[in-house]
Amino acid sequence: MMETNKDCTPAQLLERMKQRTEAIAQRAEQRRTEKTLNEAASENVDYFYDTFQSLKEDLELKIKQAGEVEKSQLIPHLDSMVKDVQKIQQFLNESSMFLASFQIKKAQEHINELESDVYKRIHELQPKKRFGFGKKNTEKKDKNKELKLDNTDSGKGKLKSLDKIIERQFFGFKDLSCQTLTKLAGDLENRQLNLQNLSRCTVIALGNPSTLQFASLTDCIVIVGPTSRSAFIKDCVNCKFVIACQQVRIHDTRDTDFYLHVTGAAIIENCHTVRFAPYNLQYPELGTHYKFSGLDLDTNNWDKIDDFHWLNKNEKSPNWEVIPVSSRVTDWL
Repeated sequence: MMETNKDCTPAQLLERMKQRTEAIAQRAEQRRTEKTLNEAASENVDYFYDTFQSLKEDLELKIKQAGEVEKSQLIPHLDSMVKDVQKIQQFLNESSMFLASFQIKKAQEHINELESDVYKRIHELQPKKRFGFGKKNTEKKDKNKELKLDNTDSGKGKLKSLDKIIERQFFGFKDLSCQTLTKLAGDLENRQLNLQNLSRCTVIALGNPSTLQFASLTDCIVIVGPTSRSAFIKDCVNCKFVIACQQVRIHDTRDTDFYLHVTGAAIIENCHTVRFAPYNLQYPELGTHYKFSGLDLDTNNWDKIDDFHWLNKNEKSPNWEVIPVSSRVTDWL
């Protein structure tokens, strides 16, 4: 039989009222917290779109104005266009933690279009080499001798400089196989480390890079010191990564192990058979590099992985697992 308020003592009534008041207050606080989180997420997305659009429009203007730039300023102008593409890409990478997959995909499409437009503009503005066919009379040859020298010698110099623009902006390793590759701490400081299209390589980068961007690695081992900001990894197969960073996003990767120290979000998308363990790298300068990075040593979300392709929050994603202690590598160097 249900107990009514008439059957309760004054003390019991007061206790019930107290419990009810606390429950109402708790629900109100929960609603306020959810509202604050939703507003913060919305503000982050709005900030991203505003900033992304501004960066995009600035680069589009540079591309349009490239044909009007004086010859002495052409190479620096083209150089800045390439840097801007990388700046926008890095901004997307670091913002991807609070963006939905379709938002990331759309932004990446814009970046790919900008990159294509930049490269097209560079090739359009490169000095064209002039070739002559057949015999020309001596007088005409003498008349154009100086002009031809200008078009070959100085032209070659400009062509070489323009072709090196992309190479100068790329810091890291690409298109290599079966090698041990190293970067020193002094070279890594406040720079983005890029690894692209490597096979059966070991990469050792003991220092404090600003960000990491790795793509298309197969059968590789990558060992990196504390990284100040984000790591973006995609299209990797059968690799081992030892990384510490603020946030990490992993796309289209399979059969790969991560030894991870991450103080923020760790996200996987379209990944299969990826495994995680805590970051366990040891070397003499590690403490110093941690201080430079600003990472919180007491916070590590290495086993709090968010799988964007697994929507059931009540069950763990089958796409990732923890590496058993007995199977973990401990000696990396």
